[in-house]
Formats: sequence, C-alpha cells, structure tokens
Amino acid sequence: MATLPISFTVETYPAQLIDKNNFQETLQRRAYTLLTAIHIEHSQVQQKERHDDKLPSVTNKFKIRNKVLLHRTKTEKQWSRKFENKWDGPFFIHEVLGNGSYKLRLDDKILAKVAHGNHLKHYYSRNNPEPLIPQIGTHSPLVSPKDIP
Repeated sequence: MATLPISFTVETYPAQLIDKNNFQETLQRRAYTLLTAIHIEHSQVQQKERHDDKLPSVTNKFKIRNKVLLHRTKTEKQWSRKFENKWDGPFFIHEVLGNGSYKLRLDDKILAKVAHGNHLKHYYSRNNPEPLIPQIGTHSPLVSPKDIP
C-alpha cells in the first residue's frame, strides 16, 4: 500500500487504501480535491479583501473628540415634519467601536445608544456667522443707494 504526498495536505474521509490497479484514478481524484481546496481558499481571501476595502471609509472617518451631527432617521419618512431639522447635535465622538460604530457624548453626558458612521457627518462651526437677512435700515448689497427713490 502506497501513501501519496497529497494525503498529508488534504484530509480525505474515510481514508482509503490505494490499490495498484486504480492508482492513477485515485491520484487524479486527490489532485483535483487539492486544487479545488486551494481555489476555494484563494477565492475566500479575495472576498475578504474586497469586503475589508469597503469598511475603512466608514471606520476611519471620525476620531475621538471630533464634532459630529447625528441624522434623525425617525423624521425621514414623516411628511408632517417635512421642514424640521434633519440633524441633531453637535455631539463629540467619545469612543470608536468596531465596524464603524461610535459612542457619542453631549458635553459631559455619554449617550446610551451607539451610532453608526453612516448616520454621522462632520460638524463645522462658524466663528462669525453672517446674517442671512439684511437688518432693517441697511441696504441690501444687490440694490445700490442710487436705485432707492
């Protein structure tokens, strides 16, 4: 009875004794099994790499102490709240969890719920906000003083 080198790398169940009559057929069957196992392992590695390439865009997006806004998903489908603010905050990133999840805090209070990075966006504060509507008694930059009667 001969032992093939393939038998050491691929476990076959049940172990079969090799007859000299069908040695070539057994060798081909085990080589095919080995090549199939190598191909499956290679495909799984490629799938994992493709999956992991998509994750860093979410997981590395925010760092601790960043200011963020949290999306209000409850108001997304409600027509009665059409003109309400869609974002809450600003919050601070308190802790970075796995798979793109974050713990948030507001001042000194840590929120109980965990927020995913898809529902967060960076908050940029304005130091000197400009008024959107001109004050009464001032001229709009679109109208020159000559145009006023």
